[in-house]
Amino acid sequence: MSDIATIDCGYLATVQAMLEDNWTDPITNNDLLADVVVGKAVLENQQVKMTELNTPGKNKKVSLEWLQKCDVTTQECSTDCTIDGDDATPICKEYEMTCLRETSFKVPVKEYRSRTIDKQKSEAFNMGVHMKAMDEWVANYILLGIDANAGVNAFVGSPGNVVGTTTYIAANYWNENIFGYFKLVEAINKFRGTYLIDGQNMYMMLWNKMMESGNADGKGGAAKVTSIKTYQDIVNLINDYAKTYMLHKTSVAFKSRTWYPNGAGNAQKLPADTLAYSIPSFNLPGINYDVFVQSTCLNNEYYDAVKIQLHGLFAVNPAPCSETNTGILAFECGAGA
Repeated sequence: MSDIATIDCGYLATVQAMLEDNWTDPITNNDLLADVVVGKAVLENQQVKMTELNTPGKNKKVSLEWLQKCDVTTQECSTDCTIDGDDATPICKEYEMTCLRETSFKVPVKEYRSRTIDKQKSEAFNMGVHMKAMDEWVANYILLGIDANAGVNAFVGSPGNVVGTTTYIAANYWNENIFGYFKLVEAINKFRGTYLIDGQNMYMMLWNKMMESGNADGKGGAAKVTSIKTYQDIVNLINDYAKTYMLHKTSVAFKSRTWYPNGAGNAQKLPADTLAYSIPSFNLPGINYDVFVQSTCLNNEYYDAVKIQLHGLFAVNPAPCSETNTGILAFECGAGA
């Protein structure tokens, strides 16, 4: 039987504990596992540090300044009496973490008097599936950012056909030997710590090569396909994003921040019968959400209303002298225009 309980830190801590228990259950966590490989790929490789943007209790903007000097020339030796030249040019970019997304639900209190399921278990379940939806939104947001900031491939040799920011490669070249081409692209574009995010372009080929790696005649192919770290996201990289992306290690990053204490047991009391705390994502390590819980009454029914909110930033590394070298390249299977 469910009674009308006071929502306090202890109540919320119990809900969070139930949510964590759901993750340890191999059946219930099926509803909570999100398809977020593209997000994990970026989070695992990013190296940006924006500690100033995470100053507790402060909403700050940060302006990053760096120097740029392009088209430097040399000349024949001359007199030492007069030395001339130009200074480097300062470039500035501003970053700010803003509210990007939120999701909410409410649980009717009195209705659970006649249900066998406990109200707190329902709130824990709702928390899990709503956080999953947020995680999948983050992954898709990162994918959109990657695609929108793709640069131009500086290597125009075979088998690639460079058309704008997309390099097309005919279907018959998508075998283990394509990694030799990728290594050449990596070198010409001056990428470092390179990783690939692939959808279905290479899925079957990579699966076969790894399964054959124990065979005497399969070791070479396995060595080729493991020469560049590759993440495979067969769920998100489809339709308009059915591509393979090559990224320089520091080219992009996604950072989140929270405004309230970590953990439901440390929830902060706010006006309007609201408690607020933060909770880490279960699918995307490094991502954290703020959670707001209110007690409301509407049409003779009490509700526990919950909102999950994300503050964050998708950041692209400052471009070098070549504005088309963003540290991101996109490849598609096909002939191109």
